[in-house]
Amino acid sequence: MKPRYSVIMPTHNEQARIEATLHEYAAAFEDSEIIVVLNGCTDATETCVQRVRLEHANIQYVEIEHPVGKGGAVRAGFLLARAEHIGFVDADGSTPAHEMRRLFERLQNWDAVVGSRWLPGSKVSPPQPLKRRIASRLFNGLVRLLFGLRLRDTQCGAKVFRAQCLQRVARNVETSNMAFDVDLLVALKRAGFRIHEEPTEWRERSGSGVRLFPTSVGMLCGIVRLRLQYSALRLIVPLFDRLLPTRVIRTHEVFSILIINWRDPKHPQAGGAETYLFEMARHWVAWGNHVEWLTAGFKGCAGSETLEGVKITRVGNAVTVYLRAPWLYLSRLRGRFDVIVDAENGIPFFSPLFSLKTKLCLIFHVHERVFLTQLAAPIAWLFVWLETRVMPYVYRNSRFVTISKTSHDEMMKKGFSNHPIEVVHSGVDKNCVPGTKSDVPLVCYVGRLKRYKRIDALVQAFAKVRASIPGAKLIIAGSGDQEAPLRGLVNGLGLTGAVEIAGHVSNQEKIEILQRSWLFVTPSSMEGWGIGVIEANACGTPALAYDVPGLREAVVNGLNGVLVPDGTDMVRPIERILSDRGVRTGLCEGALQRAAEFSWSATAERFLDVIMHNVAGDSFSLARVGDGWSVVPGIHVQTRPGAAERSPLSFRDQICSCRPLHALTSGRHRSGVDVE
Repeated sequence: MKPRYSVIMPTHNEQARIEATLHEYAAAFEDSEIIVVLNGCTDATETCVQRVRLEHANIQYVEIEHPVGKGGAVRAGFLLARAEHIGFVDADGSTPAHEMRRLFERLQNWDAVVGSRWLPGSKVSPPQPLKRRIASRLFNGLVRLLFGLRLRDTQCGAKVFRAQCLQRVARNVETSNMAFDVDLLVALKRAGFRIHEEPTEWRERSGSGVRLFPTSVGMLCGIVRLRLQYSALRLIVPLFDRLLPTRVIRTHEVFSILIINWRDPKHPQAGGAETYLFEMARHWVAWGNHVEWLTAGFKGCAGSETLEGVKITRVGNAVTVYLRAPWLYLSRLRGRFDVIVDAENGIPFFSPLFSLKTKLCLIFHVHERVFLTQLAAPIAWLFVWLETRVMPYVYRNSRFVTISKTSHDEMMKKGFSNHPIEVVHSGVDKNCVPGTKSDVPLVCYVGRLKRYKRIDALVQAFAKVRASIPGAKLIIAGSGDQEAPLRGLVNGLGLTGAVEIAGHVSNQEKIEILQRSWLFVTPSSMEGWGIGVIEANACGTPALAYDVPGLREAVVNGLNGVLVPDGTDMVRPIERILSDRGVRTGLCEGALQRAAEFSWSATAERFLDVIMHNVAGDSFSLARVGDGWSVVPGIHVQTRPGAAERSPLSFRDQICSCRPLHALTSGRHRSGVDVE
């Protein structure tokens, strides 16, 4: 049965007073639910609540391990409340239970009713200390001046609301400290809801843990930030948060994510980086999040399109996109996103120079070796300097993410960041499953055709393999600037009938090649990870690679493939795997075992966790996770030793059957829906 009222009681270290308050409220609200939100309690408050619950079934509680302020605790209670009328009250018993119930009854004619200690007819016993009364009047005058809020008492700890009104404004309320009440009331006023101030009875309690001066300073900062947020100066709010941290707490039913990458999945030269980003993006969209992709155009492309829910916007070309993307962001996209995933493919977008939003710089691998081997000396040195010197400085306040431990170690060695660098491994396409193998020995390479991939070395080795295994075939699938030279090499070696250069292939064609092949070979000089290796493994095909960065992590030597020293001849390993059925069978079994460790769903979830913690920053977020909510600490928050990465908002000792606020249930961060 739905409760008549939901009474939220934010509580921080109230072991001396909570039991009496709960007994009083449980008796007065037998037809209602009382939700106690333990806000980072370090005393015996939880034990006291548990004792009272043994006598009163209408009391439930949720524990938040880290202090999130009054605003955070009350908003957590809002997310769990089930009644049509919701209120919050101080846990010290200052507002008698019968007075709180009277405020609820007054909601018949109003959208919100707030208790007041300063209206005629109010009863305050004993009188508040003089210092608190002076501070209260000064604060109230400032609130009236800044927001036109014609209430004499915004800070009384007893307020009640219609749930449907809270649904409309909950997303806009961010304040976590004692100025939360003002934030909520201003949001209701701006939305046009009717607020009534009601004289109330107030019992002044001694022993409060609230310190007047630091609390007043925090509240002052809170309302100044709030005024900036509702003014033409709102653009400087992120800067204000850095200079005067007010620890805002945002509610995230969904995240709005902008990916900036030089290519998109439809680009003719799209590779593993685009696969990595797009697989995560489509999962995030399927879980209810909003994702857009800002990228360069290519011949014949549309200026914008939506691909599996991901909105793609294309500007400029491979060079001019680095100038046009910042301008497009500032003119059309600014202010629409919670986070920017800035993918660096050798040349960074330098997003910290044009956005104050949370940014994650995604680096697949360090490009220094690629630059030095593929570009002329002066240009190569310039790009190496940009990546290893300029970029770390520009992104010094942002966090880096990479896709392998090898890349992580190299980035740390070169001093890319003084902060921890997150590693989020690639997943594997669920459609990559074992198929029917070719009747003849078939070797394949699938990927971009670039000089540093060294496909010419594979072709030359394969010419020697043909001498001992005449029926062997080689398929090279992919596109890039080395396609024409490779065709010339194949012709020059007389391998036209044995080597097929398939060019760009569809995803289904790629999977069929991997399924038919006996061996996947990648002679690349380096990779961020080696996504092609795991895709081949998932199709039951082992891999042969050089022992180089990235690939040495994807290939576990002797399990899912074979690693050989960089630059050595691949002829003998290829011959052995193709000719020895026992060796090949063992590697095929190991390949399937290795591939089972990865999925795009797990990758997308892990990266979204990184996003959640970074968006929370130096505070906390209330984030939707699956069918429930969690309190997520930011990356700069000092958490207790052994504390969980996020605290689920669920009632203790009871299965949570909570109904989140209706307006906040349009999506979810994770879902049972399989999008792979």
